[in-house]
Amino acid sequence: MTIGQDEVANWLYEEAAALLEDGVGMGSIETLLDRVSLECRRRALERLVQRACEQQPMTCPRCRQPLKIEEHHRPRRVNSTFGLIRFERSYGFCSGCSQYLYPADMALGLQERAPASPRVQEICALTALRAPAGQVQKDVRRMTGLDLDPASLHREARRQGDRALALRDADVALTQTQEGLLALNARACTPSAPFTLVIEIDAWNIRERDNWGLTEELREAGQETGRWHWVYTATVFRLDQRGTTASGRPVIAERGYVATRSGIDGFQPQVYAEAIQRGLLQAEHVLILADGAIWIWNIASDRFKGARQRVDLYHVKEHLWTLAKELFGDTPKAKEWVTPFLGWLERRQDAALDVIQGLEGLRATLDQFTSSQQEALEREIGYFEEHKNRMDYKTGKSLGQPVGSGAVESTCSQFQRRFKLPGQFWSLEGDEAFLALATAHRNERWNQLFPHDLA
Repeated sequence: MTIGQDEVANWLYEEAAALLEDGVGMGSIETLLDRVSLECRRRALERLVQRACEQQPMTCPRCRQPLKIEEHHRPRRVNSTFGLIRFERSYGFCSGCSQYLYPADMALGLQERAPASPRVQEICALTALRAPAGQVQKDVRRMTGLDLDPASLHREARRQGDRALALRDADVALTQTQEGLLALNARACTPSAPFTLVIEIDAWNIRERDNWGLTEELREAGQETGRWHWVYTATVFRLDQRGTTASGRPVIAERGYVATRSGIDGFQPQVYAEAIQRGLLQAEHVLILADGAIWIWNIASDRFKGARQRVDLYHVKEHLWTLAKELFGDTPKAKEWVTPFLGWLERRQDAALDVIQGLEGLRATLDQFTSSQQEALEREIGYFEEHKNRMDYKTGKSLGQPVGSGAVESTCSQFQRRFKLPGQFWSLEGDEAFLALATAHRNERWNQLFPHDLA
């Protein structure tokens, strides 16, 4: 006998109506229906999972070889969004992989010894990306009905972070071979017309829980006791993916993200892997945009040979303003002196050379300045000499290219909203896993962790 949707709806209606108090709002009705139907959904899930286990072929999911059956009916319990379910499955030994395996667990997307279902894992991961587990426990219960303690929320989110880390490292490993590069390149969705790929790079600090209890000892030994460490960050997008809203606010329709605490050596291949997935090998032009940090230009020269390098216009103007205040103080004369230089940067073809010439002209009046002011002048002349080939702002604007690194600075700010909350400390292992998880989410690769998300 087949039970139709009307019969199910009528049953739910009668069950809920018997418990419903007069005068309650729609939110209360929704919550009541959820509670009334919960046990039915739990039983249905339990039976469907058991059926999937019984239908699962006993072959190795990796090498497809038949398994040597070790035991049938091994029990397992999993917390689902509908409650605790129990089921049985078989396991066996794969001689090819030399591993004991539960094919049904792998087919169901269950991680080894993890007590949570894929959807519960996803809920934990998503909420942990928004706030610490201790702050979101009640919100999770309100939105999903799941009563997960902070330790469980954090543990499951960290487990997904480790999975995201493994996926990220697998992409980086692909850059080491020609076949791997082709596989990464196949993921790029690029237009048929020529395009420019923009890569913006920056860094920000994260506070870590290290050297606890050793501060005085380290200080006496003359060692560094700081707990702030660099997170290297990049964003990658095509020039044609930039636009503006109706109100004129600049936006980027689609872009890639990189964020890591693994140092410059770890950051460099991650940026390269992301750039390939965003169309590096098809790009007619590549633009690297950043502030004046030397490590950034080393990466550009090493991984992106032939790319146009451009130093952020805002940082260049800051250098001129700093020099103006050093030479003339915070006075109208400082503004009067610096204003022409600022205009040249955006309007003249060889603006950097003109600025250098103007600064060098001050050398004739060095006797008017103090030694510290003279040092500041020489320092800025050296700065412009070093970066003069990265200051093509007039050309950049004429091509519709960005001349400032606002996109990556915004990216850093977005990451910091989660990772620099008041009282927030991280460990190197913990922040790298959560950075990988946050990056996978921003890069729209969430379904690699949770294939059910494709639905």
